[in-house]
Amino acid sequence: MTRNNVKEYFLMHKDIPVCLMEISEDGSLKKYRKNLDAWEHFPLGGQMNEMKFHDWWKDRAIPKTRAGAKSALQRLGYVSTNSALVDNLALSLSDCYWIKPRGEDLSWKDVNLFSNDFVDTFGELTINKDHVIDIRKETKFKFATSQGELQKKWCIDNTGKRYMIKGNYGQSYQQSLNELFATNLHKQQGFDNFTEYSLTLLKVEGDLEGIGCLSYDYCSENIESISAWELLQTVKVRQNESFYFPLKDVCIKLGMSEEYFTRFMDYEIMTDYLLSNTDRHMNNISVLRNPDTLELLGFAPIYDSGNSMFYNIPYDQMYKIRIDEIKTHSFVEREIKLLSYVHDRNAVDLNKAQMDFDIYTKDLYERQVRIPKLKEFYKKKISMLSSFQDGKDLWKTYR
Repeated sequence: MTRNNVKEYFLMHKDIPVCLMEISEDGSLKKYRKNLDAWEHFPLGGQMNEMKFHDWWKDRAIPKTRAGAKSALQRLGYVSTNSALVDNLALSLSDCYWIKPRGEDLSWKDVNLFSNDFVDTFGELTINKDHVIDIRKETKFKFATSQGELQKKWCIDNTGKRYMIKGNYGQSYQQSLNELFATNLHKQQGFDNFTEYSLTLLKVEGDLEGIGCLSYDYCSENIESISAWELLQTVKVRQNESFYFPLKDVCIKLGMSEEYFTRFMDYEIMTDYLLSNTDRHMNNISVLRNPDTLELLGFAPIYDSGNSMFYNIPYDQMYKIRIDEIKTHSFVEREIKLLSYVHDRNAVDLNKAQMDFDIYTKDLYERQVRIPKLKEFYKKKISMLSSFQDGKDLWKTYR
């Protein structure tokens, strides 16, 4: 049904209609009507009120700030990332939500990206910015929604498994190399709930071959991901309050044990500290859920550790770094204060945290002068964590 350039769509959770939505040509959500019989399947992030649901819909689109997004939209003929979202039925490789045009005979098995072939044209154009590749006619569904500002592209390997390729900012390949460095750290620790990254080659500006990284999808038709940010939309958080305890309360309410929550967070906070990961914001923490039973399955494997190891600080500015004053996008602004949330100070084995930095020799950008500085800072972090494990409250020492 179309009225005044507004079309009606059912928001679906697999084959369950959870609401009827009016969406304009530019992809903006207008009026909607909930299916109260399927309330449990309504997106968690939009359950509190109308504004939250509108925000959930906006967040589903590819960020406008993603590198290469503007030119890719123009080449593909979209006026906005939201209109692209609608054209691709709001499909994702992170969950089982999608939109079905009212009156069309479509089902989950017809459209889902976990079992149907697709080509991520948008990702292709944002990663290979100098190449006009228009393959829209080759597939009905062109790309999956995914969060984050880095260039990204979903692919299917020859066994049918879905994987994502990520690029880097600027001239350096360090973000991709950081993902591999973090992967090696988790392996050495014997921790198993992490996303494994490997290096891949991709075309960069100037038709040159560069380094990116890839990781396989941890979601499927039976497992979907919900970000911590979405979970926090289900509760009221006081201004300037840390998200740690509200998130903990939500997770426990959904069936997670307090012991499990604490054990995972202890490990993630301490390894992020070692890596100087300044970007563990609430979209970089997620939980997994069974889309059919709605049972909480635990935390998603640790992912997106690329914004670490001072990746965005030029070598000639690294002398200004003060290890105890690092700011981060996480539960609190000061990195060192994050350690105050840790219950088990031995969650990370420092004897297994000695790392090989040879991976960074693959980066041609300042590699000879930068690697010694990275080693120096990492060694200092290990020393500080050692003091922390001996009982020193570092956040009190460094004010």
